[in-house]
Amino acid sequence: MTKSEILKQVFDILSQKHNQAIVLAERNLSYAQNNEKFSKLCFDERILNFEIGRDKFNGDDVSKKEKELEFIQKNKEIVLKELGLSLSDLSPSFDCEKCNDTGYVDGKMCTCAYQIYNNFLMQKCGVNLNDVTFLADYDYKYFGDNEEIDFAKKCVNIFNDYVNNLKHIPIKNVVMSGGSGTGKTYLSKCIAKEFISKNYTTLFVSSFDLNNMFLEEHLSQSDKKYYLRDLIDLDVLIIDDLGTEPVRKNVTKEYLLLLLNERISKDKSTIITTNLSPEQILDRYEERIFSRICNKRNTLIVEFKGKNLRLKK
Repeated sequence: MTKSEILKQVFDILSQKHNQAIVLAERNLSYAQNNEKFSKLCFDERILNFEIGRDKFNGDDVSKKEKELEFIQKNKEIVLKELGLSLSDLSPSFDCEKCNDTGYVDGKMCTCAYQIYNNFLMQKCGVNLNDVTFLADYDYKYFGDNEEIDFAKKCVNIFNDYVNNLKHIPIKNVVMSGGSGTGKTYLSKCIAKEFISKNYTTLFVSSFDLNNMFLEEHLSQSDKKYYLRDLIDLDVLIIDDLGTEPVRKNVTKEYLLLLLNERISKDKSTIITTNLSPEQILDRYEERIFSRICNKRNTLIVEFKGKNLRLKK
C-alpha cells in the first residue's frame, strides 16, 4: 500500500467520524425538539435572546430578562435529562478538538491524522499496541527475583517521568540495550502507547521494517522523501531491535545517519532497543552513527541485565 493510498484511508476514516458526530447530534436535537415542553422552552429562549440583544442595544436594563433566560436554560436541562440527553448531546462531539475530525488545522495536516497514518504503518508492520498495557498497569509477574523486579520498577518510573516531561527535559533520546527477551520491546511498546494517549505523534517500528522503508525511499523515482520526511517529523520514533536488519549498501547506514541527524537537530525523541553492546554498535554502524546513538549528552542509556523473560512464561 502506497503512502497516498494510506492517506486516502486516513481521511476516509476521519470523514466518517466527522459525519457520524454531526448526524448523531442532529438526531438527538430532532428527538428533543419533538418533545412539546422542550420545543416551547427553545422558542421562549430565542425570543428572550432577541429581546435582550435589542434592549442592550437601546441601553435598557436586561437583568430581569437574563434571570428569565437562566431559568429557561435550567428547565431545558431538566427536560433533556428526562429524555436521557444533555445539552452537550445536541452538538457534535468530535474526537479531535483541534480539527473537529477534519484532519486539517490552518491548512496543515492535524496530528490526529498523522497518528492514524502511523497506526496504519504499524499495522502494516505487524505491530499491535492493544496487547500491551499503560505504564501504570505494567505487569511484573515474569520477573524472577526482587532485583529484577526493582530494576523493572525503576525503569517504569523513569519512563513515566520521561513521557510526562518530554517537552521540558534536555535528554530526548533513549537506548535500551541488553540480551534478548529481557523486556525491552514490551516496555518500549508501553511507552509508545503512553505517548499516543498524550497526543504525541508516535511510531513504533522494527529495525527490519524501518530498513525496508529506507530501501523503498532509496528506490523511489517519483516521490523522494517518501517516508523519510514523516519519520523525521514524528514527535516520537521507537526503533526496535536495532542490529537485526540486513545492512544494505548505500541504504541502511546512510539513511539511518540522515534520520538520526535530522531528528537530533529538530529536538525530536528517538527511542532505540538493541541486543548490541555499545562496542558492537560501533563495529556495525561505525563512528558517525555510534556518536548519534550513544552520545550521553542527549541520550539516556539503560542496560537490561536480566534473564530471558520468554523462558519464564
